[in-house]
Amino acid sequence: MAYSPLDKWALRAQKEGYAARSAYKLIDIDRRFHVFKKGDLVLDLGCAPGSWIQVIAKKIGPEGFIVGVDLEQLKIKKPLNLSFIKKDVYDPDLIIKIRETANNKFDVILSDLSPKTTGQKDVDQWKSHELALRVLDIIKIELKKRGKAVVKIFEGPDTPEIIKLCKEIFNSVSLIKPEASTKGSKEAYIIVVDKKSLLP
Repeated sequence: MAYSPLDKWALRAQKEGYAARSAYKLIDIDRRFHVFKKGDLVLDLGCAPGSWIQVIAKKIGPEGFIVGVDLEQLKIKKPLNLSFIKKDVYDPDLIIKIRETANNKFDVILSDLSPKTTGQKDVDQWKSHELALRVLDIIKIELKKRGKAVVKIFEGPDTPEIIKLCKEIFNSVSLIKPEASTKGSKEAYIIVVDKKSLLP
């Protein structure tokens, strides 16, 4: 099924006040894997237009804090416990900016990053793979021990390599397609739990 801007998830998002249908992907992931708890410090990479931030804010409560990163501006009313960094994930000073903002390692790191698609599945999958590698580099140094992460990928021949790398970092690795993902798309999410204590 091709993506429709007015499918049931988009219509539900409009009705319930979410910036995009992608909110229900994160809600589904959290329902199945209990990603968030009250008071968490969360890094949201690729956070625009802001639907995941809306979900996170409800889950972690006012005692938690969110750092959002994107090249695009948010289209939501920013919660008080959000700091937004307008940057590309490949910017060399991104980690410095994140550390200046958070002052601590994160309980949860999320990435809903997608490459600019070309329509060529192999090219788009490769670009998604490169983004996932960048996100894993950030996770290695910025996620707390025992922390959790969610990383979007486009499934393809490189997916086993990403899964293997995740298993080197985490004790639990799952690959799922949330209910709200477009049927027939290659989009999937890696949910990783319990960062190994031997890593920094």
